[in-house]
Amino acid sequence: MIISTSAWAFQSFIDRFFLIWYSKDAYAASLPSGLLNCSIINIFAGMVAYVDVFVAQYNGKKEYRSIGNTVWQSFYIAVFSSFALIIFTFFSQDIFNFIGHPKSIICEEVKYFNVLCYGSFTYFALTALSGFYSGRGKTTVVLLVNVVGVLVNIVFDYLLIFGKYGFPEQGITGAAIGTFIGFFVAFILLLIPMISQKNNKLYLDTLKRLIRFGLPNGIHMSFDISVFTLFSLAIGTLGKNELVASNMAMNIYNIAYMPLLGFGMTTSIIVGNYLGKNKASTAQIAIKSVIHIPLTYVLILVMLFLMFPDIFIYPFSRGKDAFIIEQIRPIVVILFRFIASSALFEAVGIVFSSAIKGAGDTKFVMQLIIKLALFVSALMYLIVGILKMGLYPCWSVLTIYCILIMFFCYKRYKTGKWKHMRVVKMKIVDG
Repeated sequence: MIISTSAWAFQSFIDRFFLIWYSKDAYAASLPSGLLNCSIINIFAGMVAYVDVFVAQYNGKKEYRSIGNTVWQSFYIAVFSSFALIIFTFFSQDIFNFIGHPKSIICEEVKYFNVLCYGSFTYFALTALSGFYSGRGKTTVVLLVNVVGVLVNIVFDYLLIFGKYGFPEQGITGAAIGTFIGFFVAFILLLIPMISQKNNKLYLDTLKRLIRFGLPNGIHMSFDISVFTLFSLAIGTLGKNELVASNMAMNIYNIAYMPLLGFGMTTSIIVGNYLGKNKASTAQIAIKSVIHIPLTYVLILVMLFLMFPDIFIYPFSRGKDAFIIEQIRPIVVILFRFIASSALFEAVGIVFSSAIKGAGDTKFVMQLIIKLALFVSALMYLIVGILKMGLYPCWSVLTIYCILIMFFCYKRYKTGKWKHMRVVKMKIVDG
């Protein structure tokens, strides 16, 4: 799971340094519009992705016949969600005009955002079907499929962004199309063995339970990414160089963050399996063991960010706007220090939030993230809109956000309430 999520982070990284080779405006537009798309898409993706926990608990309970129909219910949610995303394309121009970025960037933002929305079905469907394998611990299948999807994505990114080998040059639109070609290929590879499953009917009870626990997870994910979206949009009002520098730092931070997300998904699956077996005490031991891995990973990253920042900057220092990278390099180096501090707190926060979500405590995490997102939004508006304090105070807000998530999720975990929660119907005892 860790390598799988890292693969898509690497794909995103490739997308964006292809774009910075292509055009500074296309690159500057890719992160704000991509984050806005993620803020919306995660409401639905969180519901779909939560099938992992259902599958894990059914697997632990050895109620294997319920696994297939649960996965198909998440697939039906994926179909509905893809239609809902298309609605937002009718308002995209107005949204980005309201934000107030330069017109040349707004044009690129709208194109990127719209194509991502049109192709959302492939992402949702891939997420739904992945749960059939990852929730049962068959993560190698998910890894191999995702690697194939990423490789396809990278090839089509190159062909469509730059217009190579007879393909039309489409710039940022080509980057978005390439992304969903990769998702589509991965989805088809997972769909083929699932077609033979005979429990693909609509089961309203299972669907309701998936929405009941999955919707809070989706809202939490949406508000979480909206903090970074707001941050990116606010930075865009400070100037192009600030936006490009922050985009570069955030793109690199995404590479660091996605493996942590993989740790989180793994934690939820492990907790779900043990709770399905009524072994809450064993789940607690597993969580204490798991936390050492992301902390070790993050400490290595922190040393690289602080001591060797140029190894992250180098891939961007090509293309027709390469001289811009040299101008903003000192800013990016300072931003790496913010990334290093945030990652340490985020690693711990992700493990504990994922642990309680693996039990079904999604409502608490949703309420926490909504409150913190509103607090951070107000703080960001104060810093940028009223006090005009600039770039570095904005990045300090992200660090504060990560600290608060870690503190409150750990506090909730220590209460032990998660030990007595399940997403599947079963008698709860601690074996």
